[in-house]
Amino acid sequence: MVDVVTETSWDVVVVGAGVGGLASALRLAAAGYSTLVVERDNAIGGKLARAYPGGVAVDCGPTVLTMVDVFEDLFALAGERLTDHVRLRRHELIARHAWPDGSRLDLHCDIDRTAEDIAAFAGPRDAEGYRRFCKHGARLLALLDPTFLREHNPGIAALSRRIGVMGMLRMSRVDWSRSLWNALGEYFSDVRVRQLFARYATYCGSSPFEAPATLGLVAELERRGLWSIEGGLFELAKALARAIVRHRGRIVLGCGVVEIRTEGRRVDALVLADGTTVRCKHVVFNGDPAALCDGLLGPGPTRELERGEARPSLSAMTWAMLARPEGFDLAHHNVFFSADYPAEFDALFGRGEPPLDPTVYVCASDRGWSVPDGPERIFCLTNAPADPTIGADMEPICRERMERTMRACGLKLTPLAIEHQTPRRFAERFPATNGALYGGVTHGPMAPWRRAKAQTKLTNLWLVGGAVHPGAGVPMAALSGSIAARQVLADLRSTSTSRTGATAGGTSTAWRRIKAAQSR
Repeated sequence: MVDVVTETSWDVVVVGAGVGGLASALRLAAAGYSTLVVERDNAIGGKLARAYPGGVAVDCGPTVLTMVDVFEDLFALAGERLTDHVRLRRHELIARHAWPDGSRLDLHCDIDRTAEDIAAFAGPRDAEGYRRFCKHGARLLALLDPTFLREHNPGIAALSRRIGVMGMLRMSRVDWSRSLWNALGEYFSDVRVRQLFARYATYCGSSPFEAPATLGLVAELERRGLWSIEGGLFELAKALARAIVRHRGRIVLGCGVVEIRTEGRRVDALVLADGTTVRCKHVVFNGDPAALCDGLLGPGPTRELERGEARPSLSAMTWAMLARPEGFDLAHHNVFFSADYPAEFDALFGRGEPPLDPTVYVCASDRGWSVPDGPERIFCLTNAPADPTIGADMEPICRERMERTMRACGLKLTPLAIEHQTPRRFAERFPATNGALYGGVTHGPMAPWRRAKAQTKLTNLWLVGGAVHPGAGVPMAALSGSIAARQVLADLRSTSTSRTGATAGGTSTAWRRIKAAQSR
C-alpha cells in the first residue's frame, strides 16, 4: 500500500514513523510548521508493532509504559490531553518472577509491600537492602532526569559548562564505574533477588555483568509508575499519528527515503522510493544512525557521519500467540528466570549464540483489564544476539528452550495460534542494525556518552530513536524526538516568522491511509 507525496517543499521531513519520529513530528506540526512523515513500511510505530495470531491483535514489541508524563507533556504542547485518546491503567504489581527451584516473588510499586515480600523470600537483610536500593535509585533519577535524560547530550565538556562544577560533582555520584551486577551485591545477598534487579540491564539490550550500575535507575522508573494501554501500546502510536494529522501534518506509508542528498554541510533534498524529490529546511531521521554511516541512504551523510564504536545490543526471539496458560497465575508482566544467569550472558555476548537456558519474559496482556475466560493474548520474548543469520530455522530450537524454562518454573502454554519473529526479521525491518533492538550496547562507564546525539555535522539533519540519546525504550525514544524538535524549532524560529508557502494538506487522505494500514 503506497501513498503519493504531491507537495515537494516542507519545513520538516521526518524519515521513519517510530515513536521518536512521531513525537518530533507532533511537536513540529503543533508549532505550525509544515511537517511530512515518510515511512517505508505499511505501518506506523516502529518497534511498537502488532501481530495477528488467529486474527487477534497482540502487541509484539514494548508492552508497558513508564514516564507517562513524557506523553502527557507531548500532547499538552499540542493543546490536547493524552487521556482523551488512550485509556491508561496503572499497575501496582510491576512483575511476577519465578525460578526453576519453585520460588516466586512479586515486585510492587509500593516499597513497603515489596520489602515485606522480599523479607519472606530472602530474609530481612535483603529487605533492608531493597529499601537502600530504592533510595539510591531515587538519587540517581533526581540527578539524571532533569540534566541528562530530558536534555541533549553535548558531551562531557559541554555538559560541565552547562551545569557547573557543583553539578558535575553531583553527576560523579551516578555510579558509572561499577557494573550493575557488582553494585547489586551491595544490596542483596540472595542471588535470585540480585538476578531480578540485574535484568533491568536487558531493557537496554545489555549484560548486567558489563553495564554500568547507573541502569539501576530503570527499576526506580518502573516503581514510580507502570501503565498499560487498553488495546496495547500500539494504540499510543495511533494516537500520536492522529494528533499529527489533526495539526495538518502528513503521514505517508509504504514509500520510504532511498537517498539523502547533501550540498555542503546541509541536506539539500530527499529522494523517495517512488522517485519523488522532496526539499525541506530540516530532516529528522528516525532510524539507526548506522544506516546513514553505511551509505544506505546515499554517500552524502556518510561523508559527514561516523559509525559508533559500540557493539550492537541484544536482539530477541519473540512469539505472539493466542494460548491457554496452565499451572501458573500469570500477572500482566512475568519473568521466568534461567538457572544460570552468567552462562546466559556468556552465550549471548561471549559466544554470540542463543542461550541454552534462557530467561523468558511473558506478557499476558488481558490480565488486569478483564478476567480471562478461555484463550488469552500472550507475548513471549527471550534474548538473542544481534545476528541476522539467526532466522526461522532456529525458531523451533529456541521455542523448545523457552518452553522448557517456563515448565521448570511452573507454566505451561498451549498455543492455538502463534507467530514468531527472529533476529533476521528484525534486521530486515531495521536496516544496519544486524537485528539489534536497542542501538549500541550500554557497556562500560563511557557508554552513555558514546550514544549518538540528536545534532549531526550536517546542520539540518537530526537523529532520533532508541539508538540515539537518551536511549532505548518508548519514553526515551519520545524524549529523543522532543529534544531534536526543540532544536529544530529554535532554528526555524530564528530564520522565519511565518509558515512556508507549501500546504501540508491531505489531512483526510492521510488519515484514511493510516486507518487502512493499521486497523484490522
